[in-house]
Order: sequence, then structure tokens, then C-alpha cells
Amino acid sequence: MAQVQSITEFLQQRKEQRTQQALLPALQQKSNAVVAVYGKRDNFLITFNPDMQRDICTNPEVCFFGGAPTLGLLNTTYGGNTAAMWLVPQLYNLSEYCGCKDKLEGNPLKECATVIAAEFSYLSVTELMLFFFRFKSGKYGRFYGSIDPLVITTSLREFLKERSIAIDRHEQEERERLREEEARKPKLTWEEYCLQEYGEVRPHPLSRRREAKKEAKPQAAEDAESVVRIAKSLMNDPNADDNTKAIFAKMFKKKYGKTPIEYIAEHDNK
Repeated sequence: MAQVQSITEFLQQRKEQRTQQALLPALQQKSNAVVAVYGKRDNFLITFNPDMQRDICTNPEVCFFGGAPTLGLLNTTYGGNTAAMWLVPQLYNLSEYCGCKDKLEGNPLKECATVIAAEFSYLSVTELMLFFFRFKSGKYGRFYGSIDPLVITTSLREFLKERSIAIDRHEQEERERLREEEARKPKLTWEEYCLQEYGEVRPHPLSRRREAKKEAKPQAAEDAESVVRIAKSLMNDPNADDNTKAIFAKMFKKKYGKTPIEYIAEHDNK
């Protein structure tokens, strides 16, 4: 049993490695983009310092959809503890602002930063700055006597609900914008579409269907003539008794909706 578990664990590790390898090019591109925009790690940490909250957090749209890197991308780009390093001054600034006697500092401060970096790695730095800004406004309650890290992480869960609503609204607005753009586009004629897609004018699908229907009509007439011949041959067969003719008439009406005599009267041209 221990050997089976070992093999299972090995296969799971190989699956995770393949997934990471598949994601590596995309992550590397994002990391390169972060370095291109913000430079080295120290420069990034200085750029997104707590004082920046006043500049960007008055516009939640920028915070949610401005394209700032996530905590997870920070760790991928600059190293595994960068997200926690960035969070430490943000949390300390919140502690200072709240004016509690017992500040959040030392190991509790570092541990709170580490927990947030791990549990909320998908949040961008501007989203978290918006959270801290709103916390300062009293939106998520307050501390009593000392800074409680659990109050911060619990409040983050409330912030996620606001984030979800903002994302849903943003996506709906984007869909409406795309529909409006599509509606404003000039409509192509069939000939213009063919020239654009194929480089030549081709028969319209509807015209082919109409031709097919026209071709089907003579066939339908031929089928009716065949049915009339069959009906006549059986109904006029001198060797068929009345019971046989009655059974045939019943089956015929079930299939064609008319008795043989009615069908002959309607479709016989002779």
C-alpha cells in the first residue's frame, strides 16, 4: 500500500511539474512586463508605498482594472517573499492610522503579511491598497485597544464580495460595449463577404436550398405516381380477397393519410 501511495504522489508531482512548465512562458512574459514597467524590486516597493493610496484609491476602477501586478506575480518576478515585504509597510501604515495603543509590529506583523500573501495571492497591489484605504474610512469596523490581524483578514473577505460585484458590473459593461461596436459596424453583402473570405463570389447557401427544393418537386411527383400505381394494382387485383384489400387500405391510410381510392382520385392524372 505504501508503494502505491508513493507512485500516486510521484504521478501527481509530475502532473504539477508539467502544468508549471506549460504556464512558464506566459508567466515569464508577465514578469518581464512588470520589470519593464517598474524596474527592480526596490523601485517597485518604493513606487507602491502606502502614501500612494491617496493618489489612486479615489478611483476604484483603476484599482480593480488598472492592470497592476498581483501578489503572486510579485513573488514570481522578484522572489518568493516580495509580496510579504510589500505588505509589511501597508499593514504598519494601517496600524499607525488606527491609533491603537498596541501596534501591529514584530512577528505578528510579518506573519499577517505572510498569511495575506499566501491566501490572497490573486489580488493586485492596487486592489489591496483600495482595501486598506476603505478600512481606514471605517467601512469594515474598527479595532479595540490593539490591532487584531483576524479583523484584517476577515475584512478582506468582505472586500472580496465588493470586488466580485465590481468585476461582474465591469464585464457586463464590456459586453454591452462590444455589442454596440458590433452593431455600428457596416454590414457586408454576400458578395463582399465572399470576396473578403474567399477572394471570389460563391453561391449563397439560401439559393442552393431553393434550387434543391425545386429539384425535389419533380421527385415528389414521381413518388406520387408510383404510389398510385401500387394502389391501383392491389385494389384492382382480382386474386386479392376483400379482407386483404381491407388490411392494405388500413395500412395505406395510416402511412399516406388517405384511403387508396381517395389517393388515386387526388393524384391520378390518367
